[in-house]
Amino acid sequence: MPDGTEAVKTRHFDLKRSGINGRAMAMDRVDEIVTRGTTEIWTVRNTNGMPHNFHVHDVQFRVLEVNGEAPSGALRGPKDTVFVPNGTTMKLALRFDGPADPNTPYMYHCHLLYHEDQGMMGQFVVVENGRQAGGPGQHQHQHQHQHQH
Repeated sequence: MPDGTEAVKTRHFDLKRSGINGRAMAMDRVDEIVTRGTTEIWTVRNTNGMPHNFHVHDVQFRVLEVNGEAPSGALRGPKDTVFVPNGTTMKLALRFDGPADPNTPYMYHCHLLYHEDQGMMGQFVVVENGRQAGGPGQHQHQHQHQHQH
C-alpha cells in the first residue's frame, strides 16, 4: 500500500451539494488525468452537512490523515471506499497500477445512490507516462461494480 512518500501530485476534492469541487457529474467531461504507475495524494473534504462514502474505482488507497491526525485502527488497512463525516478532511494515498486507457474513464463518487444521482461523481482516466486523455465524448462509460443495498 502506498504511504504517500512517492506522491507525484496532490489533488483536492471538496464534497459539496453542487457536486465534487462544485461541479456536477458530466459524462462528456474528464475531471482528472493520472499517470499509470504513479502515487498521488488526494485530500477529500466534506463540509456540506451530510456524511458521504467516497469511493474510487480500480484502486486501493491508504488513509494518511483524518483532520490532520493519524487514522484510527479501522482506517489503517487498504480501502476503496471511506466514510467521510461532515466536517472531516481526509488525506489519502493512491497508487494507480491499473490498466491505462485514455478513452475509458474510471470514476470517483459518493457511494450513496441518492448523492450519485444528484451528480456527486467525477471521472478520471489513467494514461501511460506522457499520454493525454482522449477527447470528451469519445469514451464509453464503464460502471463495473454492482451496488448492493
